[in-house]
Amino acid sequence: MNALLRFVSLWLLGLAVYVGGWYIEGPAFQAVQMGAVALFLGAAGLALMAGGTRRLELSAAEAIVGAAFLFAMLVAFIRGNPMSTAYGAMFLVVLASAAVLARQDAAASIDAVFRRAYIALIASVLATQPAEYLASVAGTVEYSVGLVRFAPLGMHPNLSGLVYGGGALLFFQHCLATPRLHHKLFALLMSGLCLSIVLAASARASLLALGLTGAIAVVLIAWRGSRRARMALVLGAIALLVVAAIKAGAIADYLTVILDLDSPTRGTESGATGREVIWREGVLLVFSDPLLFFTGRGVRAAGPEVIGFPVESSYINLALEHGVVFGLLIALCFVVTAWRTLGRSFATGVMDPVLFLSGLMLVFVLFQSVFNRYLVAVGNPFSLLVLLLLLRLNLSPPRPRSAHFPLTSAAVGHHAAPQA
Repeated sequence: MNALLRFVSLWLLGLAVYVGGWYIEGPAFQAVQMGAVALFLGAAGLALMAGGTRRLELSAAEAIVGAAFLFAMLVAFIRGNPMSTAYGAMFLVVLASAAVLARQDAAASIDAVFRRAYIALIASVLATQPAEYLASVAGTVEYSVGLVRFAPLGMHPNLSGLVYGGGALLFFQHCLATPRLHHKLFALLMSGLCLSIVLAASARASLLALGLTGAIAVVLIAWRGSRRARMALVLGAIALLVVAAIKAGAIADYLTVILDLDSPTRGTESGATGREVIWREGVLLVFSDPLLFFTGRGVRAAGPEVIGFPVESSYINLALEHGVVFGLLIALCFVVTAWRTLGRSFATGVMDPVLFLSGLMLVFVLFQSVFNRYLVAVGNPFSLLVLLLLLRLNLSPPRPRSAHFPLTSAAVGHHAAPQA
């Protein structure tokens, strides 16, 4: 194994994640996004050259997702859509690169790279947009404008909810997994900062997804967790009840403002911010043509500039781009992987925090994708992490070996050694 190539590969991966967190307006946007993809491909290429990549057969998830994008690319080619054909080819190359990175033995190093890239992004946000961040997280409402929503590094508030909501789970995973107290406290701080950015962006779909993900986590811990874990849940619930009882009015007022509940366009009577209407139009479009129902239009061929309206749901978008059959298979890959991972996280009778939070990250993106079209994407940090998780969690188990730290066997299908 070439240590230098492995080191440079990890640096390229970190740069890909960091660059993918910047959304620059104008013509430079596509160049930045393509740059992040190129860095990701370079990281995989150097990792392959460095040696140490496990030789494993294609997993079912890799075969399904790969076949779906190959099919979408062929559909776009037959329809005479060169841009969609190019997007399909790019997704296939990114998928192959993710498969290489998922087969690296240094899973802990790759996970650490994502955390460090997130730290760099959060530091960049606080350094370049401190006033906007503070005004947004405080729930500032401007006359004739409405709630001020935060766009970290130019990122759309909805996408910010996915990226930084997922980041909160990523750091909470490390908080639970690391045995060092100062690492736990720092990870908890970063998780809180990620959550504050989600609040500042008023990304309600992500907040709802985080709430539902948390509810599932509580149910699983209460059902299958250890006595110590259940006691921690009880103490946490008591603490929350005490805080809610003391600050009920202030909390209710803040949530009403930050969630924009009284807004005529985003409030409780807005039909999920108008999504009910476009969801209905999207479903009708899927069923309007039998050929479209089975084949879809091709990758990125269901945008508003093509069909006349945005499709704010990953599941409708998958049906329009890949056809209903492949769209359903892709969604099932995520559901089945999350289900199996959460089950395996309690296989030893003691919760494995790395596997448990890996499964919860997939649950989060599944819930969040009801309201946004980011289930399968490569242009932002958390989607890259989700793609790696999806592939890594479906690989065959590594050979048994000692594990001094949970992340040394993180997020592969099984663990080499159970963690207490």
